[in-house]
Amino acid sequence: MSSVIYVGMDVHQDSFSLCALAASSGEIIRETRCSADVENIVKFINHLPENESNQVTLGYEAGIWGYSLHNRLVELGYDCVILAPSTMYSNAKHQMVKNDHQDAQMIAHNLASGTYKVVYVPDQEDDEVKEF
Repeated sequence: MSSVIYVGMDVHQDSFSLCALAASSGEIIRETRCSADVENIVKFINHLPENESNQVTLGYEAGIWGYSLHNRLVELGYDCVILAPSTMYSNAKHQMVKNDHQDAQMIAHNLASGTYKVVYVPDQEDDEVKEF
């Protein structure tokens, strides 16, 4: 039976904080902090429990990585979304104490509950029109 795992990613220029959340139980199943390299995300996903039977959805807040991280993950075959930060649910405790670890968890919870709006990612045609 296939299950969904949501991976919240708090991304910075030098590091990624990753948090995997099982949709069925709402349980955090794995967390890590690593250097800012897409291969580290792939390794993280490959080490999730029973990865071959899971659908993985990745997400990160719009920011410094722009569309490049999204586009690379989609090229590798992953379902990835960019979340608009102003639309995400955040509780008062999280707003008082903010760190990368908690941001990754919050992103994973927002992915699982659908409490966000997706940032539009331009396709190749849009990029060509913009360049024209």
